[in-house]
Amino acid sequence: MTVEGNAAFIPDDEFKKGIQNALDLLKENAGANYAIVTANVNKIVAFDKSGSDVYKSMIQIARPTFNSSNTWLASVLVHESCHIVQHNTKKKWTGLEAEKECNKIQLETLRLIGAPQNEITYMLSQTGEHFDENGDGKFNKKDYELRDY
Repeated sequence: MTVEGNAAFIPDDEFKKGIQNALDLLKENAGANYAIVTANVNKIVAFDKSGSDVYKSMIQIARPTFNSSNTWLASVLVHESCHIVQHNTKKKWTGLEAEKECNKIQLETLRLIGAPQNEITYMLSQTGEHFDENGDGKFNKKDYELRDY
């Protein structure tokens, strides 16, 4: 798996160190979830928005997500890996049910890695509707452009 920073978003050395810290946390405390990431992700890159490019098996991490806690960043890596697995196994990887499935594994990850209660409480409040930023019931480029994380 390749990890690449980008000077326009997060410099390479800083990005690589932060991602490695998150991966180490997963490896140490949530081995099965660490394996989901390492077995399915080809590349993790610094980008202007966080998400996954399932066609390239790539996770994109934006500065707001990167600057959150190590536990949150680690859980996001697992969440985005979940979407890659969904795509690779020919399951629906966008939409409410796909998000609920990935939220579930993200919550499990937060618990396994000892995340603070506020992160667990936040995840418990998530309905899976965050994919639909403009509330029109569809996930498309407009929703992606509205992301600020």
